[in-house]
Amino acid sequence: MILRKLAGQTATYGMSTIIVKFINYLLTPYLTNILTESQYGVQSYYYSFIPFGLTLLTMGLETGYFRFVGKSETAEEKNRVFSTIFTTVSLTSLLFFIAVCLFTGPIYRFTADLGAGSISLIPIVGALIAIDAITAIPYAKLRAQERAKRFLATRVINVLVNVFFCVFFYSVLPLFKDSALLGWMWIEGYGAGYVFIANLIASITTLFMLLPQMESVKLHIDRKLLKALLLFSAPLLISGISGTANEFIDRQLLAILLPTDIKMSSVGIYSGVMKVAALMYLFIQMYRFAAEPFFLSNVKKEDFKLANAEAMKYFIIVSVMIFLGITLYMDIFQYFIGAPFRVGLRIVPILLLSNMFIGIYVNLSFWYKVTEKTHFALIITLAGLAVTIILNFALIPLLGYEGSAWARLGCESSMVLLSYFLNQKYYPIPYDLKTIFKYMGAGAVIYTISVVLPIEHTALRLLANTILFITFILFFIQQEKINLRSILKH
Repeated sequence: MILRKLAGQTATYGMSTIIVKFINYLLTPYLTNILTESQYGVQSYYYSFIPFGLTLLTMGLETGYFRFVGKSETAEEKNRVFSTIFTTVSLTSLLFFIAVCLFTGPIYRFTADLGAGSISLIPIVGALIAIDAITAIPYAKLRAQERAKRFLATRVINVLVNVFFCVFFYSVLPLFKDSALLGWMWIEGYGAGYVFIANLIASITTLFMLLPQMESVKLHIDRKLLKALLLFSAPLLISGISGTANEFIDRQLLAILLPTDIKMSSVGIYSGVMKVAALMYLFIQMYRFAAEPFFLSNVKKEDFKLANAEAMKYFIIVSVMIFLGITLYMDIFQYFIGAPFRVGLRIVPILLLSNMFIGIYVNLSFWYKVTEKTHFALIITLAGLAVTIILNFALIPLLGYEGSAWARLGCESSMVLLSYFLNQKYYPIPYDLKTIFKYMGAGAVIYTISVVLPIEHTALRLLANTILFITFILFFIQQEKINLRSILKH
């Protein structure tokens, strides 16, 4: 019953995440055909800073909100938690934006050495980070209240606005660049800059849509409550920064370690190919949106271990299916990015595996949040960051962006191993490792068969891979003793 509720919430948030990401990912084939590899690299380079800023400004207080609201008994207590967190994050976001504006020159001089865009991008990115940090708290409130429809509506509108203005700036505006009405908006050679302007317009739209969630807020900080929140969230903040670095620092290191003539094009190709592997990350996000409030607010401690163990098993089964679904049908997925970017498709299986390990770590992270031993997050993510930096410095000069892909996999797998070891030592959960490894092994065998099959013709290769994929599905049905007749009947 517990897992059924989690599955239902995952499906609800999953639908919103799939719709949002699908619409947003439509920009990938569009932009990778509009922008050059270097221009796409510039936008990817700046976007890699945004998660750092969001993690810093939200300070781990999203998770703190779930935990403290879950312990609050009255509506007044819940409002006090929300008001304290919202006021704190809004104030720090405003100060952050002011600081970015004041230091625009020095920031640009650093990025200019990397050939990464216009000075006007600095305050735009700063505003993006500040607004998205502020809206993160009302979004957390919607998730805690399980208001999935409202959550979905605001996210879909955000992405639609973003896509609309991207298409407007790159496909419509150039047609009217000499007109008196719209010509003032056209900047010759602005490249990736219009991507950020479109995103900023969408973020401002979202802020206005979330105003109803802020009606009960009092711009007041309960110092005693904030101290408790920060004590809970501080390790999550530091681990969040480390975790974000694990996910995004590779683009900065590529820009630093590669020769000038190929650094931005390499960042662009690497970032474009990552979008192909993003379906796995999409599943992780939709699962996390449902699982975080579910495990931290709704599940009793006595039920947590069993529910988390079962969730882990089925998460991995679905992840293996996604891995096979993308790798076996790469002949189709390659068209998701522009032709110049497809030279990097060989690293997609590596990125898919690393994304799978991110999801496994998400599952493993709930035990120390439930037990409020969040200092373990700091230990794990700092260890992962060390692995990321060491492997990137070692492999990028040798392998280019492929080295970053291997470094990412090394980081995520090391974090999973360390988290599992700490879990079994301090709060052992009976994960069904035998079944987990059985499914992962079956997936590995099917993928290997697909790779070594000497089939050159695309249609025949897709047919063979479809048979292989169905084989895994049948294996799953047989192992889990699923009654297909009963399911079809109902």
